[in-house]
Amino acid sequence: MLPELSIERIFRREIDSLPLPPEKWWIPDRQTARRSALLTALVISATVVLVLGAVVTAREVGEAAATGRRGVTTAPLQNLPRPTCLRGGCNVYRSDAFGYGIVIPRDWRVQDSSRFGLSDPSLLDRVEFTARTPEEWQLLAAVRVDLIAPWDLFVEVHDRNGFAASDWARSDGCGRNPCMVGETTLSQSPAYVASWAVTPSLEMHAYYVERGERMLILRYVTGPGSEGPHGVTERTLEQIVGSIVLG
Repeated sequence: MLPELSIERIFRREIDSLPLPPEKWWIPDRQTARRSALLTALVISATVVLVLGAVVTAREVGEAAATGRRGVTTAPLQNLPRPTCLRGGCNVYRSDAFGYGIVIPRDWRVQDSSRFGLSDPSLLDRVEFTARTPEEWQLLAAVRVDLIAPWDLFVEVHDRNGFAASDWARSDGCGRNPCMVGETTLSQSPAYVASWAVTPSLEMHAYYVERGERMLILRYVTGPGSEGPHGVTERTLEQIVGSIVLG
């Protein structure tokens, strides 16, 4: 009777019949073992060095980026608030080039002020805000092309040329006309404020803020009467001036 062959016996017989290579090929001697251990240690050390180098590099890149940000001369404007306006919603006008932002009522717009030209060599920028519609503005401009429109707001940026805000106010209007002067703050910065009569029925109001080598001027004209187009009052203009944020 033939012996019973299980699958395990068959596998074992086949494995035992396989030829083995010489012992020196598959049993390492002491010298080979030492080389393998040394090689393993070198690989581990190199891995640690690479990991530490990556960490240091990442830290240096982060510090360099932070230093670069600190070295920027014109800091980005902070997020401007959107306060409740007299007539409901608001819009925010930003000038990153000159470092300010201002909140205007939603139904106001920016009016082209190129009619003034560039006769003032110190003038760097001028923006005019108005509650008038374009059609209303065309009718007004037909009377006086160079008119500083009553009840509009102007924001101007000038080269300061070394003069203080009080000097600018005196040369701007107070030097030629009786005026009222005072000090205030705009966006936590000291400001000089002046007002004087342009005509018997019109009055100029101007705010002067020193910004490094530049002078920021906000101005508007009130009159005749106590209310302008679309219900604009002096209080409206004061609120817009007070909303300015300086970068």
